[in-house]
Amino acid sequence: MAEWLAVDDDLSIFHAHKLQQIDSHRGEVIAVLPESELAQKEFCRLLLAHLTERHGERYTISGNDLSTRDGRLKWPLPATDLQSCCLWIQEDICLLQALNEEYVLTAASVCSPSNWRLSEKIGKALGAIHDPVPGYGDTLHARTNKLLHKLGKDKVIIRYNWSVQAGNELCWRPELYPAQEPAGPYWRVERQTLRRLPETGAIAFGIRIFLESFTKLESRQPGFTATLREIIERLPEEQQRYKGLDSLLARPEFGALKS
Repeated sequence: MAEWLAVDDDLSIFHAHKLQQIDSHRGEVIAVLPESELAQKEFCRLLLAHLTERHGERYTISGNDLSTRDGRLKWPLPATDLQSCCLWIQEDICLLQALNEEYVLTAASVCSPSNWRLSEKIGKALGAIHDPVPGYGDTLHARTNKLLHKLGKDKVIIRYNWSVQAGNELCWRPELYPAQEPAGPYWRVERQTLRRLPETGAIAFGIRIFLESFTKLESRQPGFTATLREIIERLPEEQQRYKGLDSLLARPEFGALKS
């Protein structure tokens, strides 16, 4: 449980980014359904308790405010919605609730999407949300649904997902933020977590983005680029297309990744 959130020194960067996204594209990054109200309130309470109990070296409550220990950031309490409490952390949060035997996305604050649109996912069940993912319906849907239904309130699941993008935008939506030329390749990793809220039974799905340039990765780990090229070449073509790696590797500035 102590490892639920990735709490580190980058909070001010993510905080500024989230404020900018909410101000500029609120309809693209915040979405809630009426049935999520109780789950949102519970998540706010649970998150506040977690930050003050597990990360008291970074967060403190003074009067009616939550603030960082260094005094750089401060938020009024109480918070009762995802938009407010997600400013406290680096993670984006999606709330999933079991409706009609399947988990449905009922609320979300997603300021750093990995090339997908929240407006197209809100209110949909897991199967429809992941329909574009190659092989999900055939091999993963039943297993994922079973996993979520069995997830206990005292357990946190952590997994990682990776992709490669041009440039270092946290919000990876090329139609909103076209990559500036020349845009070097960046390794994009999603640290994903799943945790059940004990009162409402909703599941909080957290997504924390990490970005690093290939130049820095290669300097720290010589051969990184060549190893990644081999991994990409072993992926089925449909996986390459889904992750955008086929068109990525065709671009001249990514010549180092070509076969």
